[in-house]
Amino acid sequence: MNARWTYYFILPSIFLILWYAVSRAEIYPVYIIPPLDMVLASFSELISSGTLFQHIFWSIVRVVAGFAIAAIIGIPLGIGMGGSNTLMRLIEPVTNMIRQIPPIAWVPFAMIWFKAGVVESSAFIVFIGAFFPILLNTISGVKGVPILFIESAQTLGANSRQIMTKIILPASMPNILSGLRIGIGIGWMSLVAAEMMGQDYGLGSFIINSSTVLRMDRVVVGMITIGLLGFLMDRMFKGLESSLLSWRGH
Repeated sequence: MNARWTYYFILPSIFLILWYAVSRAEIYPVYIIPPLDMVLASFSELISSGTLFQHIFWSIVRVVAGFAIAAIIGIPLGIGMGGSNTLMRLIEPVTNMIRQIPPIAWVPFAMIWFKAGVVESSAFIVFIGAFFPILLNTISGVKGVPILFIESAQTLGANSRQIMTKIILPASMPNILSGLRIGIGIGWMSLVAAEMMGQDYGLGSFIINSSTVLRMDRVVVGMITIGLLGFLMDRMFKGLESSLLSWRGH
């Protein structure tokens, strides 16, 4: 293990030691700070029974669905708004107003609009959370393309399609990927909050149901699982960013 990965374990190790010491000292009841061994036992039980994987599956399905729709709509719309002042003036006032509304505020409408869907209501909340970072970063990327690049390509006889694929998209790709990375993080957090309000399966639902019966050890299991999955998603997008933008160097 190299020094870089060693740093990742320093703070978690300190936290685990403190957690173990506090729980062993029995300063607080187990429903306030569940002991580490109780949490590990719950992890083992939930993994063995397959319950944890069932909740993970439904959360992943919802976040992938909502995030994919946000990217499919947000990137082309951002390219259009970034390249057209008319489209920008037409759409920006509406998007600026809507993006000020927290994704969780849409939950009541999602539950009514998609009441028959197991995936759709939560995926809609993910869409709301992920859409605006993707849109705004795409707009910023397109507007940041130096006009000299476009004019030079036009002078050399490039058509609109060639300018888009050879100039605008490559130059704005760093911003687009940053938007995707931010979007998946916000979408993941929005999903978990949405699942706490009426879903049968999912990590958010698992946490709220466990808390109602004071199984705080299971609550911690859910929280750790959410954190680990979020971390893995972020690493995945960071790896994708490094791979696609290797031309930038380090």
